[in-house]
Formats: sequence, structure tokens, C-alpha cells
Amino acid sequence: MKTISKMTLGTVQLGMDYGINNTTGKPDMNAAHEILRTALQNGITSLDTANAYGDSENVIGSYLKQSNDSPFITTKFFTTSPPGTKSEDIEKEIYGYVENSLQRLNVRKLDCLMLHRTIDMTLHGRAVRNTLQKLINENYINLAGVSVYNPEDINTMLEDDIYQAIQIPINILDQRLIKTDMLDRLNNKGITVFARSIFFQGLFYMDSEKMTDEDMLTYIKPYLKKLNEISEKYSISKGQMAVSYIRDLKGITSLVLGVDTKEQLKQNIQLMKGPKLKKETIEEIHKVFSDVNIPKILQILSRPKQKG
Repeated sequence: MKTISKMTLGTVQLGMDYGINNTTGKPDMNAAHEILRTALQNGITSLDTANAYGDSENVIGSYLKQSNDSPFITTKFFTTSPPGTKSEDIEKEIYGYVENSLQRLNVRKLDCLMLHRTIDMTLHGRAVRNTLQKLINENYINLAGVSVYNPEDINTMLEDDIYQAIQIPINILDQRLIKTDMLDRLNNKGITVFARSIFFQGLFYMDSEKMTDEDMLTYIKPYLKKLNEISEKYSISKGQMAVSYIRDLKGITSLVLGVDTKEQLKQNIQLMKGPKLKKETIEEIHKVFSDVNIPKILQILSRPKQKG
């Protein structure tokens, strides 16, 4: 299997406007190619994309077409067929997604194909997992995996050995997985674990003093203030704290970090090389952020971005 670097470049921003704190928008093709080139030239061997990320797959494919790079690529899909659809029709739908992704990415095989919705593990009975097994047997994909949103979804994923990779939301504020034994269970089964939402979709970099939304003032601002306080107390940037905290957890294979610009990419590369957190810093993080209302924050972050 290809090497997976400790940092995976998330490419949703290369295909669409994304992130609550994104002010630059989607980069043009030249800028996107430069981001990919810089990443791959600096030891990042892993890219994360999805069928639903606008034209992200096309952007990656157009870059790979004019380069000699061969990164580890994870892409994702979800079924649109209603419950009760025949197994052969589910298989046909998934093969269609895979063939489209192969064409757009300009590759012969997908390194990792993930379910973008955890419900697809069970919605169509065993049709999806059987199709994934067939895709592995026929050399279309190397690994099958699942992108999860809730810790309880991991239990379903661990029941079936077809799934050998997973993408999880995890960060300083979102400690739902850290407070359980899930990371140990994944590690013990040899599952490839991609950690996403390290900066909580850019939330960590928002200026809490400029917030006017009532929900943000109630559910987000107090924790951002605490984050700033810990950062100042231990003389470590919020970005470094966010990266080091997740990077050094046992069982984490790679951190998925998305960027809007080449400059952000360079900053993230430096953060990945940064120091480990002190034991007292980690202990304070666990204590201060143990009761964050993650479902409510996710609801706030999922709101459509306001124009103008």
C-alpha cells in the first residue's frame, strides 16, 4: 500500500466554498494546482476528496495529468437509491460512482473508497458491503472505509471487517471519541484512522469578540475565550495546540487539514512539525472542554453562509 503521510491534504476547499471562517473562497485552477504541488513536494503523500466536494476530484485529476506524482487518494460517495432497491441496482449505482471518480481523478485504482454517510452501512442490507468487496476483488479499490459523524457509528463499522479505514471528527472541543475507548478499539483492529475537523471547520480562528449571533455567543464564544486563555497561559498558538493535541493521540494515522491558500498550507506543514504538548496542557484541555455541546455547535456550523 502507498505511504500515508501524517498530514493528509483535505481538498474540499479546492472544489467549493467551505468553512465558516473562509474569506477567500474557492481558489482558481492555477492556485489549486500550486497548493497540490506544494503539498506533494513537502512530503504530503495523502489527499482527501469526495464525489460531493464540487469539482475537487476534477481539480486533482487535472493536476495529476500533468505531473508524475502518485499520492494516496481517499474519495467518498453516498447512495441515492431509496430503501428496498434491488441489490443489483445498488451495485450498478456504486460502480457508476467509482468509474466516474477514476475518470475525474485520472487514476486507475482508488486507494481508499469511503461511505460518505454511515447510514449506507445498513440502509440497503448487505448490498453496499458486498459491492465494496467485489470492487476490492476486482482491483478497483484498495481499502473500503466509512466517514463517521457520531461515535456510536463506529460500533456498526467495527462489526464488519470489510471496513479497514475510517474518518472521524475530532478536535480540542470535540472530545466525544477521546472520552471513550473507540481509538483503542480502532487501533487494536489495525484500522487506518483519518482525523478531520482539527480546527473545527475554521471555528478556532474566528474572532469571538466580533460575534453577534445569539447562538454563537452562547455555545461558541465562551469556549473560544477559554482556548485563547490556555494558548496564552502555555505560550503556544491555538493552531499548534489543535494540531499537536490530535497528532499525538495513539491510533491516529493522519490528520486531514484543508486549506484555502498556499500560505495556509505552509503554515499547516510547520504546525505538523511542532512540539508535543506538555502534560499539564493536555490535562487542562480535558478538564475545560469536557462538556461542550457538540451537536449544537455542529448545527450552527451547518447553516448556509450569509452573502454580502
